[in-house]
Amino acid sequence: MKKKTIIIIGVVVVIGVFAVISMMSNTSKATSVSVATVERQNLTEKVSASGRIQPQTKVDITSEVSGEIIALPVVEGQTVKAGELLLVLDTIQIKADVRRMRYTLDGTKAQLSGAEANFAQAEEEYQRQKSLFEKDGTAETALSAAHYAYLNAQASLDGARASMRGTEAAYEKELDRFRKAKIVAPMDGVITFLDVEAGEIAAAQTAFTQGRTLMTISNLSVFEVEVEVDETEINKVILGQKADIEVDAFPDTTFAGEVVEIGNTAIMIGMGTQDQSTNFRVKVMFTEANSDLRTGMSASVDVTTCEHNEVLAVPFAAVVIRDYDMDSLQTARQNEAVGDTGTNEVQAAENDEAEGENDEPIVKDEDLEREEIKGVFVIREGIARFIQIKTGIAGQKNIEVSIGVEENDSIISGPYSVLRTIRDGDEVKISSEGDRNREDS
Repeated sequence: MKKKTIIIIGVVVVIGVFAVISMMSNTSKATSVSVATVERQNLTEKVSASGRIQPQTKVDITSEVSGEIIALPVVEGQTVKAGELLLVLDTIQIKADVRRMRYTLDGTKAQLSGAEANFAQAEEEYQRQKSLFEKDGTAETALSAAHYAYLNAQASLDGARASMRGTEAAYEKELDRFRKAKIVAPMDGVITFLDVEAGEIAAAQTAFTQGRTLMTISNLSVFEVEVEVDETEINKVILGQKADIEVDAFPDTTFAGEVVEIGNTAIMIGMGTQDQSTNFRVKVMFTEANSDLRTGMSASVDVTTCEHNEVLAVPFAAVVIRDYDMDSLQTARQNEAVGDTGTNEVQAAENDEAEGENDEPIVKDEDLEREEIKGVFVIREGIARFIQIKTGIAGQKNIEVSIGVEENDSIISGPYSVLRTIRDGDEVKISSEGDRNREDS
């Protein structure tokens, strides 16, 4: 019986020891964190956007006259030369209008000839009467009648000439309509779009209507990507900057490009909605010709806006924003310098109202002069210390730090849940190393 009691007591003691050890390990205040080392890196800042490939030069062909398409001697993909016939519209009605205006023009010319003859006769009679009057060979009334007849003939001649000019203009207009019934290529290129067939009616483009695009001729020797860049990044983009272009159709290929055009007018998207955005149009030209590219292909561009070599950099994830009372932060640092182990809490207090022992109100958070500070948490002898930093350009993974940290400093890079809640002075323990991959310039 005694032996069994001793065994039971021993088991209880062992269990108790394990329980105490477990409780002691669970009471540790150290927070498990991932760290990264501050290193010198080559950083390249880029602005990324996506869009579609298009020829740098293209012309949309529309008709300036309405009519049935009676001839269409070209097909999509065909190479054409400037001046080559593209399509012909029905000209029967236009020809009739041209003939009608020609007959009108002939009649107007005849009227002008009659007006010129009448004027010559009136002018001759007026000069004759004037000469006779000076020699007292005719009455003043005869001279006056000849003068008014001369003026009247002159006015009729001016009117006939004006009518002639108007008729000629109308005739030229009809001739122009007749010529435009045959549409020719305005430049050398390839027909990249054709949306009509013979027998269809081509509607004329007017001052009030855009007109239907019948076909598009493109110069396929030079392509570009048209993208939209957010207003927060457009100030980084300038003409001549180099860019890397990735085309979805060629997943393993990167093409070289250059910024050739930057829009000055904002493009508003989703006006009046929560998704409203403001972008600017940017065109990036392929610097090398490639016959495999096609109009309309999806592409993305990375415009290199800035490069800094051998600068201190930290991961994006390590940078946090804290809302601190600057006075208490400075006081805490001074206390540490003189060995004061008192409270090191520098973050603002809770907003709830409270009273002290003498029923005096405690200064509330909003009564303190606080400032949002950008910084990182550096590990000093197992303690997280918040360090204010000044950042520079940003690469794909890391961001430049110009002021605040030193090379080989260990900073907290995660996890995200810890970086959201960790405070200056918290005890930490390293669980894993962060991403130390260097970025290529």
